[in-house]
Amino acid sequence: MKTSFCRFLFSAVAVSGMLLSGNIVSHSPFAISAAQAQTTYTTPQLSQWLETTGNKMVAVVNSDVSAKEKKAKFLSVLNEDVDVDTIAKFCLGRFWRTATPDEQKKYLQLFHQVLINSITDRLGEYKGVSFNIGKTSKNADNKFTIETVLHRPKQPDVSIQWIISTESGQPKVVDIIGENASLSVTQRGDYTSFIARHGNSVSALIDALQRQISRHP
Repeated sequence: MKTSFCRFLFSAVAVSGMLLSGNIVSHSPFAISAAQAQTTYTTPQLSQWLETTGNKMVAVVNSDVSAKEKKAKFLSVLNEDVDVDTIAKFCLGRFWRTATPDEQKKYLQLFHQVLINSITDRLGEYKGVSFNIGKTSKNADNKFTIETVLHRPKQPDVSIQWIISTESGQPKVVDIIGENASLSVTQRGDYTSFIARHGNSVSALIDALQRQISRHP
């Protein structure tokens, strides 16, 4: 079973946080806190939000704390700025509706763990990466697309589109499009195909995710 979304999520989210080459802007005038949550945002606000989110990730990547502390800090950023539960439910596709409440709970917990493991495994690979923010546009479904270009040392640039939802009252990443492919759609294909090959059993996917986590150092 593949975990391409987890790998791509880190490549696009955590890596692109190196916008200011480690210069963390902790008090940006456009930074949006929970206390300032609102239902509508201007495109400059959303662009600055994405920059600020990336800078928070840079602080973790470039810090001298232990791997355990980095993992905890990255999990905090993910929970605040990425709608992991919405992504996880989407990735399960139609099987989310057929899963029992207990299976849904276990799956969400495991998805979070697999995601953070995938991220922290690759923390050392992304120094020297930067990115530029392009235009922000509103989609027909009231989500927003923010275009960025990742610059990687000694590698070709990569165009990434971030899909942002503000339905919760503050911006959250709900999908990433890289190389013309939706990463959540790609991961959903992996998960639903796996379940279909195992008798339409969500518990089979849960068992596979648990094994993957148990093998993680």
